[in-house]
Amino acid sequence: MKIKKICDHCGLEFIAQTTVTKYCSKTCNSRAYKLNIRELREKLTEATQLVPKTQSKPKEDPNSYFALKTLDYLTIKEAAALLKCDKRTVYRMVKSGSIPAANLSIRKIRLLKKDIDALFEIKPKVDQKPTEDLENLEWTPLKDCFTIGQIQKEYSISETSLKNLIVRHNIPKFQKGKFVYVPRVKIEHILKRIQLGIYSG
Repeated sequence: MKIKKICDHCGLEFIAQTTVTKYCSKTCNSRAYKLNIRELREKLTEATQLVPKTQSKPKEDPNSYFALKTLDYLTIKEAAALLKCDKRTVYRMVKSGSIPAANLSIRKIRLLKKDIDALFEIKPKVDQKPTEDLENLEWTPLKDCFTIGQIQKEYSISETSLKNLIVRHNIPKFQKGKFVYVPRVKIEHILKRIQLGIYSG
């Protein structure tokens, strides 16, 4: 059976072998198929553009100023971000005793946030009490005193940090022979607080 039809793609007349034949050749069939696929993709693209895009909530930076302000304890990296300085600067401040720190384990140093804030507090000047009379101090039994070396060894504190601590708290000291002594009652409670990580300067 031969049927005269018009090709759906090129518009030319041709003799079809069946009633459902739409195209005059395989070439027209292939071109029509590709055209349909192209039109379908364009419609999908248009439909996608019409759908309103949902605005994704910006992720909060864990090192942002406001995020760090809510923490009680800070790592070295977080403290550096809060102070806007290099991590090495924070390490130096910890080593010198400017910022008290608790060493939980290797590379696990934690700082109290309030100690960072305290760096910027303007402290009123207080008239210092006169230092104790060295003669009276030297009568303190040596068993009730620390040597400088003993403090450094027992409490793992650097010489610079210890020096700053003694100056900051106006702790009296005296020399007997070749050793410098500090009364235990004047410094032991501060050293224990540092050891427990609760020293606030």
